[in-house]
Amino acid sequence: MDITVSDEVSQEYHALVKNILCNREFLKLSLYTHHQWTTRLMHSINVSYLSWFIARASVLICSIARKLGCDEKAAARAGLLHDFCPYDFRAKTPTGEHQAFYHPKAAADNSAAHFDVTDRELDAILSHMFPLGPLPRNREAWIISFADKACAIAEG
Repeated sequence: MDITVSDEVSQEYHALVKNILCNREFLKLSLYTHHQWTTRLMHSINVSYLSWFIARASVLICSIARKLGCDEKAAARAGLLHDFCPYDFRAKTPTGEHQAFYHPKAAADNSAAHFDVTDRELDAILSHMFPLGPLPRNREAWIISFADKACAIAEG
């Protein structure tokens, strides 16, 4: 199972996330509506691509960005995995927490169970709901938090 990727999508980006986009469990996100008119899978791809683009642009604009720790691979992967929760968000959570607080932890657990995720990626996934969740602790986490909100607005 694989997602067909448009020629308009950067092959550099696709190479970073291809293993996630081929994962059967991850692709189940296509079954869930997200932000009115899109699916959770499409939302995750939108956040991922925007995050990768921002992280990559910061590297290209400022040659010292890499030395400062901006990692476009981590941004792309964490953006894709930030809502890796293949269940209906309208359902009650197992802990009774509101989805806004519960789903980042569920996404981090699912991501760690299915992929080799870095600490930077896990932090970005866990803090993407800031200010409703923990303070982002790295540049990629701030980028994911921003991209998630920007995409949510654009998606309705």
